[in-house]
Amino acid sequence: MPSPGAPAPPRLPIEDSYFELLADTLEGLDLPARGQFLQRYLRAIAHLELREDQSVQIWDDMLSRRRELTNLVGRPVSVKTALTDVLCSSGFLRLFFVFPSSSSMKSSRGWNSMP
Repeated sequence: MPSPGAPAPPRLPIEDSYFELLADTLEGLDLPARGQFLQRYLRAIAHLELREDQSVQIWDDMLSRRRELTNLVGRPVSVKTALTDVLCSSGFLRLFFVFPSSSSMKSSRGWNSMP
């Protein structure tokens, strides 16, 4: 029980809490059930068509990467962050960023007001 004057530990956003629950639940499943679930899960969230063994490998890579990132930054890294990193670095997911051109930033309206 925390002492009355101690700061409360930071709470996870609700979405991250669901990912934590998912990770904890999957840990207790046998490999065939985990593979079957992860195959469907990755298809639903990232539109990836993977075999069950590939899905399990991606998940295991994510857990490993999460530990690495947590040690690197010195604070917990979310499952969502680690999964995005693994999917991007493995070439399964591509993120595109659109940056305003220098001319649009110089306009009288500014890029924040663009539709």
